Amino acid sequence: MNRLRQKPETIWTLMGQKNTKNTKRDNGAFGIIGPWKMPFAVGLAVGISITYFGVPYIPSMQKMVDIADNAVKSAKNEKLPELKFTFYNDLKTAEIEISDSQIATDKITKRSYFLQAGSFQSIEDAENQRIELLLLNLDSKIEAVTSSSGERWHRVLIGPFANKAKVSSSRAKLSQNQIDSFLLERPM
Repeated sequence: MNRLRQKPETIWTLMGQKNTKNTKRDNGAFGIIGPWKMPFAVGLAVGISITYFGVPYIPSMQKMVDIADNAVKSAKNEKLPELKFTFYNDLKTAEIEISDSQIATDKITKRSYFLQAGSFQSIEDAENQRIELLLLNLDSKIEAVTSSSGERWHRVLIGPFANKAKVSSSRAKLSQNQIDSFLLERPM
């Protein structure tokens, strides 16, 4: 009975367990910094001190600083000449000569645009597609083409259109009716 009234520390020691409540953590000689952090902290402190105190006394670094200071001072002292641009006036008074060959090539490069709304091997399928396009108020025609392998195909073309703006309105109408198309560009 006498044993039970003893302090709790002695009960734990009697049971063979160590008292963990009142023990202090021993950090050793390093204190808060752990043993693996100490070399890092020392190296960091040495590096910072060398950089802070040693670099200003290196002669080559001082020469570079002097050169940079002189360049900045000379740039501030120089006044740049004011630039005068004359091309504004030159463009107003300039005449551009256009040769006849340039005018002729402009006529050649005029293009017309077609939308191909399908390509079919049978003429009946091409006619059905053309009729469907006519119901959408799109002027269409069928063009027969022979492929490189010798097969005959029938293209359903919408157009010709003078510009791409008219093409886009017809293409939108085709898209609304789930008809795929692609643009063909041909010289006039």
